[in-house]
Amino acid sequence: MRYSSALVLGTVVVGQVAAANLRHASFHARRQAEASKRGADDVDWSKVTYDLSGVDWDKVFPTPGASSPPVETPTPAPAPVVAPSEPATSEPAKSEPSKTEPVATKPTTPVTVGGSVSDFSYGVADVVSRLSLKGPGVNSVTPNGGIWIGTDSAWQTEFTNDGSGDMVVFCWQANGFSGMSLNVNLPAISVGLKKGDSVTVSFAEGVPSSCSGVFSDTKLALFGGIDNTWYEVTFGSQGAFDISRNVNMNGNSISAKGSKCVSDMTTCVFKCKDSSVSSCETGYEIAGMDAAGCGGGFDSVMNGVGGGCSMGATGESVKVTFS
Repeated sequence: MRYSSALVLGTVVVGQVAAANLRHASFHARRQAEASKRGADDVDWSKVTYDLSGVDWDKVFPTPGASSPPVETPTPAPAPVVAPSEPATSEPAKSEPSKTEPVATKPTTPVTVGGSVSDFSYGVADVVSRLSLKGPGVNSVTPNGGIWIGTDSAWQTEFTNDGSGDMVVFCWQANGFSGMSLNVNLPAISVGLKKGDSVTVSFAEGVPSSCSGVFSDTKLALFGGIDNTWYEVTFGSQGAFDISRNVNMNGNSISAKGSKCVSDMTTCVFKCKDSSVSSCETGYEIAGMDAAGCGGGFDSVMNGVGGGCSMGATGESVKVTFS
């Protein structure tokens, strides 16, 4: 994976030939006010006039002693006769619930959807504010042709926070080379993960995507992407996934384990050849390519090194761990 001087990051590009030619696309250049209402206190009562000339005061205040029509007193109807019966045992009346009592609301994010997380929004607002992101993720929980929370797809990734503190995992579609700039684009996913929490995210086949974690010390890169280690994937029968360290060689550790291959910080991973640099746009390589299932080749899109971990032909579940 690589990026150019304008710092725009891409994702895995699906291979067209064999696992050895699975291509990894990298990162490149791109950079009512409501009106007030009058109240009763504003009325000038000194200017209000009264016309009482038409009032019949004899009807308002009747003359004392004036005769009034007699009022008939209705004769009460006789009470119905009730046959004696066995005394009934009285029970205390049950109070009806007040119509104004609060009604319990269902949680906005089901606990059982996509893993152990009970509140997808945990910590997200703070991260969005601190990093000046466009906003929180869409977090769809139904298939949408891109990325959504749940296990509805044959192509999915389970993310687990194995770190020492809370974090937020973000995922986004590549959308060419613009989707990773989260300061101007909404991510598809943003889920807060406490230590030990996990969430499963489904992906549509053939959609180049990336994910990364934001911890308490994570920053935003100049191009608007998360300045940390990335997990990159394009699911499909000829798809690939990998861990990429090009954005931040000193980022948090990520391990991705699929059915055929493992990509982590040392194995089948994109990294800068010069270990002394913090990031690189050229001079990168796939390290640990001798691992089972790891393929390399030429990336015709980026005109450079390509490759990554191969996956199943009809489905794949990758377990990604942040630490």
